[in-house]
Amino acid sequence: MKMRKIFAGMAAAAISMTMVMSASAATYLFDKVQPDMEVAEGEKGFYDIGAMPFFMSQKWNWNQGDWVSITEDGIIDISYEIDEAKADTTLSGKGTLGDMGIMIMNLPDDGYPYNVEVLEANYTTEDGEVIEFERLKQMNVLVPDSETGSRIHIRPQSELDDDGNPKAGKIARPEVAGWEEEGGFKAGTLHIKLNLDVKEISGEEDTGDDAIVDSGDAGDAGDAGDTDATDTDADADADADADADADTDADTGDTAAATDAGTTTTTTTTGNGAAQSNTATGAASNAILAGMALAAAGVIASKKRK
Repeated sequence: MKMRKIFAGMAAAAISMTMVMSASAATYLFDKVQPDMEVAEGEKGFYDIGAMPFFMSQKWNWNQGDWVSITEDGIIDISYEIDEAKADTTLSGKGTLGDMGIMIMNLPDDGYPYNVEVLEANYTTEDGEVIEFERLKQMNVLVPDSETGSRIHIRPQSELDDDGNPKAGKIARPEVAGWEEEGGFKAGTLHIKLNLDVKEISGEEDTGDDAIVDSGDAGDAGDAGDTDATDTDADADADADADADADTDADTGDTAAATDAGTTTTTTTTGNGAAQSNTATGAASNAILAGMALAAAGVIASKKRK
C-alpha cells in the first residue's frame, strides 16, 4: 500500500514538473524559425521588396523558384532553372510552355505604376541556344497584377477576356511562339534583370515626412507651443493636472516613436504582442494542467488510503 502511495506521488510530481518545464520553454515561433536573426530584421525579410520566378506548362501546374530581394541600388536579378520534370508533364520528352516569368512583390500599392528598366531578359535552352526577349526589354513600367503584386508574363499564347481580346500584361510573346506545342519548349534557364527607381519606391516615406511637417505648419506649431506653455504655467500649482500632463507627454512620446519607426516596427510590435500573449496563455494552461494532475494524484492516494 505504501509503495502505491509513493508511486502515485512520484507520478504526480513528474507530470507537474513536465508541465512547468513546458510552460517555461514556451517561446516565440520566430525564435525557432530564424534563431540567429532579430525579429525586426527577420520580419523585414518576409515583407521586403523583391521578386520570385514562376513557370507553368500547358498542364498549368504551378512551379516557382527562390525569392530574390531588391538591392540597395534597386536591382532585381533572377535566374530560374526550368528542368525537364517541370516542362514535360507527359513523360514523352516533349516539353510545353503555358506561362513563365517573374512576380514582383511588396511594392507599395498606392505607388503604381512604377518606372522600370529591363536590363536583361533571355532564356538559355539546355542545348545552349539563347533566346533574347527583345520586346520585353522595351517595357518601362510595372502595373499591378489582377492577383497580387506585379507580374511579367512570357507566354506563347495570349490570355483572352470574355470578349476574346488579349488581357493586359498577358499577351503572346513572339520569341516563344509555338512553345505551347509538345516538344516546342526545351528545359533551360530564364534570366531577367530589372532596375527599379529606389527614390520612386521610397516616395511613400518622403510623403510621410512631408505629412508630418505639413501637419505642424497647418496647426501653427509655434502658436500651439506658446499656448501649451501658457496653460502649463497657469496649472503649475495643480498636482493632478501636472500628473495628467506628464501622462499625456509620455503617451505623445510613445506615439511619435511608433510613427517614426514606420509600418515594419508596428508589425513587429504586433507580432511580439501576439507571441507574448500566446506564450502567457500556454504557460497558464500548463500550470492549470499541472494543478489538475496533482489533485488527481491526491484523490487516488486518498481512495487507496481508505
